[in-house]
Amino acid sequence: MSYVNTALGPIHPDELGVTATHEHILWGPPGWEYDPEWWFHYPKVFAKCLADLVEYRTLGGKTVVDCGGIGLGRDVELYRMFSKYSGVHIVLSTGFWAEGGFYNHFLDKDIDYLEDLFVRELTQGIGNTGVKAGVIKVGHGHDEITELEDRLHRAAARAAKRTGCAIITHGAWFGLKQLEIFQSEGLDLSRVIVSHCSDAEAIDLERDKTMAKMGAWPNYDSFRHEPSWSTAAHGMADELKADLVKAMIDAGFIDKILLSGDVNLFSLGYIRSNPYVGKSAMADLLRYVPSKFRRLCINENVFWRIMTENPKKVIPIQ
Repeated sequence: MSYVNTALGPIHPDELGVTATHEHILWGPPGWEYDPEWWFHYPKVFAKCLADLVEYRTLGGKTVVDCGGIGLGRDVELYRMFSKYSGVHIVLSTGFWAEGGFYNHFLDKDIDYLEDLFVRELTQGIGNTGVKAGVIKVGHGHDEITELEDRLHRAAARAAKRTGCAIITHGAWFGLKQLEIFQSEGLDLSRVIVSHCSDAEAIDLERDKTMAKMGAWPNYDSFRHEPSWSTAAHGMADELKADLVKAMIDAGFIDKILLSGDVNLFSLGYIRSNPYVGKSAMADLLRYVPSKFRRLCINENVFWRIMTENPKKVIPIQ
């Protein structure tokens, strides 16, 4: 029987409810804690993130998939407390974001080592916490998929085949290349979520349709990253992102798309003027995005259907 690993233990897929499939509770590059110009005050960070998660829960959100992976701020004990006191299920990820997110310790590790590491975190637990990861996160830079990142993708595919878990990727601009790697490893592509299809630098509806036809899940996960506050290159008006979703619905892929906000509830090691520091919360996805659908004459129930029904087809371990 399929199930979902969360910070507080396994749950049935029907318990997922409204699920944001690509978010970050904490996020920061490896080594952020050594930056003398930054700080991490546990009580303040806890209060801020907990308040955001409670608001998300109040507006109907039930589950968050945290896509930090290894080395980007993942804090298992903190996440357990967030889940306990907010009532939000938190699915943690194993894996690595991209070559830029690797600690030096892992740079020379081979595919077998990485595969076994991911399987261990999925089946035995992260470190000695007993908390099991629920998905594998992989990614790459913007220029190419490096040899190390190819190794990462292959290790993830093999671990996913062994455990039945899903893979969440970073970087739709190489989405088809990612799927080629997974396919060459014999992975069922219906176990793959390709993130950032609504990144302003990675828009390609024909690519998204092709990926959906191949069985993968295009993820439109940058809602609320808007040019009104962010100077980051990936920012784009929510209305334009909603247009992409409508085009996919019109093409017959309503049951193959996912939605999220890719919010950092707390960005580690970044000054507040940095364009990547979010000024929105996870709750904003539920508060503001349904109206973008109404503008396109899409019933609001469609938004909630996508947020509820589609994640439970791919997130559970099978």
